[in-house]
Parts: sequence; structure tokens; C-alpha cells
Amino acid sequence: MKYAFLFCTLFGWHFTFSQYKIATNVPCTDASAQNANGKWVKRADLGSINSKECYNRLDAIHQLVLKIYPEPKGVDAVWHRATGVSSFGSKRKYYKNNNDKLTFDYSGMPHFLQFYYTTGVFAWWCDVYEKNVLHPGYPGETGTWLNIIANSNIGQTGVDDDWTINGLPVITMKPAQYKEDGYEHLYPEPGRNVRSVLVYRKGGSLPYIPVTRKQYLEYCITFHTKLWDEGIRGVEQMPVRSAEEQEKEKSAKLEKFQKQFANDPKRLKANVDYYLAGYQTDEQIRDEKLRETKKIKEQELKKFTDELEKTTKEGLLSSTAMIRVRYHSAPVFETDPAYGLILATENPDYIRKDLPKHVPQLFEINLVWNDWAPQKNFAKIFQEKFPTDKLQAMIDK
Repeated sequence: MKYAFLFCTLFGWHFTFSQYKIATNVPCTDASAQNANGKWVKRADLGSINSKECYNRLDAIHQLVLKIYPEPKGVDAVWHRATGVSSFGSKRKYYKNNNDKLTFDYSGMPHFLQFYYTTGVFAWWCDVYEKNVLHPGYPGETGTWLNIIANSNIGQTGVDDDWTINGLPVITMKPAQYKEDGYEHLYPEPGRNVRSVLVYRKGGSLPYIPVTRKQYLEYCITFHTKLWDEGIRGVEQMPVRSAEEQEKEKSAKLEKFQKQFANDPKRLKANVDYYLAGYQTDEQIRDEKLRETKKIKEQELKKFTDELEKTTKEGLLSSTAMIRVRYHSAPVFETDPAYGLILATENPDYIRKDLPKHVPQLFEINLVWNDWAPQKNFAKIFQEKFPTDKLQAMIDK
């Protein structure tokens, strides 16, 4: 989850819980903590750009959330706004820096700003040691977050992965569980309380371009060819000592056995035989490793060439590539969308350049929540009642 972070870490807060504890007349219980009257708290705005127009839209989004959840129960709801630049649909030129680390420069930055609304939901709780003490949720820590981001990058790029198509980095994203008019509810991550929705303008092009199976398989062949060719070159360049140096080491080892087992001919023979049976020169070690590396390269490439042949016969070359792990999954493609990730690039042609920079052109909703009852309740209310269509109506306006 891109924006699931701890408020206390983000803002560098320093506090002790004793500053905020509340004395109760009766022993605190989970039920009383969950029934406590919480509060909405506004935190300071973040970001590198101060845009009144963006803030107005974020305030309107907050009002939509406030309408469906006006009185926090058992939690404190803490929100803030943020604005900054967006790199959606921009191209990347990759290169190695002075530390031999992969980095890149952007080109074609988009004609809009990124801005987002964040709410953290902090649960009230009973003190572990003092039975008549209740702690408010805020300040504190939480794993329950709502983020609504306008003009955001979608999907995830691979770490240290320079694969681009037409200069656009290849991303992974969850496939759509279902689609409605102008937005997609994406499959949740298995085993996690996570929900994501992508909201975009009706009609016209999508904000992303799916990568086909053909494109993926061809790149996998290129990727593994380069990877294993580098490995082969590394083995070929392994240092080899002179024959004299190796023979000297071998003779020294045999002499050591002669001294060590001088009084035990059977053990001497056993140790000498075992050593000589496994002895290899540097050249032999290098050549054996070279054969193994070439064999692995052949096996890896065969996996993808076989899949390319199979996909061609099945007429699926132009279908969207869905995987579990880039370049290394077995089988190559994932068929269960609950566990799969689709490959895509952001679509720069989606962006309307005739609109002011502060106008939202797409939204991403990310929701992640803890299993504590009040936080689950917030997530339930949001998913059931939040008017996603109102977000969709903001696009291009």
C-alpha cells in the first residue's frame, strides 16, 4: 500500500501516552473504549506547492467523508491535505550513477498537479497496567488509513528495473475485480484488509496501457539473455593460477597427509584417495561452472520460448500479461486475478493539456484498515456509503 504509513513517524511527533490518559470511574473495557466519543482532527498541510484551488477540491472531498462519518466512535479521525508535482505518464531515461546504482531522469512531465487527502483512524484503548485509565486514539499509531489522490501515479515500478516501453516505465497493478462507468474496483491483496479504486473520465482512452503477453515474453527473453550472458562473462573471467602454483599446492597437501598419517597406512590411503578423487584444477573448476551456467541459461530461456510458442498457438499474444513476480514466476502467467498483477504503462495521451494544472483528471482511492472493531466499522461505512460517483464528477472540472 503506497500511503500506509504511521503519523507519528511522518511528522516526527514525540510524546508519552501518560500525557493523554483519561481517568475513568470504572474499570476500562474494550466495550467502553469502542464506545468512546472520538473527534475529527485537522493536521497541517503538506507538500511542496501551495494551491488554493487544489485545497478547495480536497476540502470538498473531506466534506464527502464527513457526511458519511460525522461522529467518530471509538476512534479519532485525523486528516490533512497535501499538494505536489506529478510524474504521471512521464518518460524515464535510465543510467548508472557514480556509485553504480541505477537511476533515471524524467522527461515529458505532465500538465497537472498531484494532490491528496489523507485520514488516519486511531483507536481508543484501555491502559494495560492501570485498569481505570482510557487512552484517546490521537496521538498514537495506526494501520488504518484512507487516501484519495488526484492525478497520481498508478501502479508500482520495479526496484532497480529499467524496463520501459516507448520510454514509459512498466508498472504492476492489481486487476479490476469489477468495473463501473468511469472507475474500477481493484482486487484486494489476499490476506490483507485493503481496498483500491481507480477513478477516471468516462469514455476515451484509459489512463494506463496494458502490456501484452507477447511484449512480456519477448522482454523476459531479452532480460534473461542479458542476465546470463553477464554471468557467463563473469565465469570466463575467473582468475586462474599458473600450473606450477596449483601443482605446488597439490604437492603440499599430499605431503601434509604423509606426515599426518605416517603411522596409519590405511587412513593415509583413504585421505589421499578422497582428495585426489575430488581434485580439480582452476581450469576444470572454471569450465565446470561455465557449463552449469550455460545450462541454466538454456533452461531459463526455454521456459519463455516454450511459453511464447504456446501463447502463439492459443491466440493470446495480444492479451494482457498477468503475473505474480516479474521475470521469475513459474508458471510464467498467473490465471487467478486475486493473486495476479497486470503489467501496464501509464498513458500520457490520457492527459488533457487544455485544462488548468489544478483540475483533477483521475483519482485513486486507497483504504487499509486494522481488525479493531471501530476501525473495521469506519472501513465498512466508507466502502458502503462513500459516493464514488461524486469523485468521478469532479474530473475535468
